[in-house]
Amino acid sequence: MDQERAESSAPSLSLSVHLRGDVVVVAMSGQLDMMSAASLRACLADAIRRSSPPRVVVDAEELTFCDSTGVSVLMGALPAIGAAGGRMALSGVRGRLGRILRITGLAAELAVHPTVDDAAAYLTRLPL
Repeated sequence: MDQERAESSAPSLSLSVHLRGDVVVVAMSGQLDMMSAASLRACLADAIRRSSPPRVVVDAEELTFCDSTGVSVLMGALPAIGAAGGRMALSGVRGRLGRILRITGLAAELAVHPTVDDAAAYLTRLPL
């Protein structure tokens, strides 16, 4: 399994990227906010280039905080992934991020699943 660890310039967010079959998993740990959003944006841009078509799971299980900037980064990745013929899903969403996604109706748009395995299975079942 190919794995990398990228510490963001903001110490509040740690990102880990690995492949699960042909699915790129981006695991977040810590706080996703205005100070750390650029790190996730860059990580997602790299994830899009890792596989063709890109299938990306963003795992939020270890995320302790997310504000609207973080949600904006997640939503902003959808057009780029779609333009490359791929799909993105989220896993492990809970707490504030879960509430934001439910209240705004974005949970369906971002294809939220309970686990990385569920999200990866969803992405591999979808026709591209």
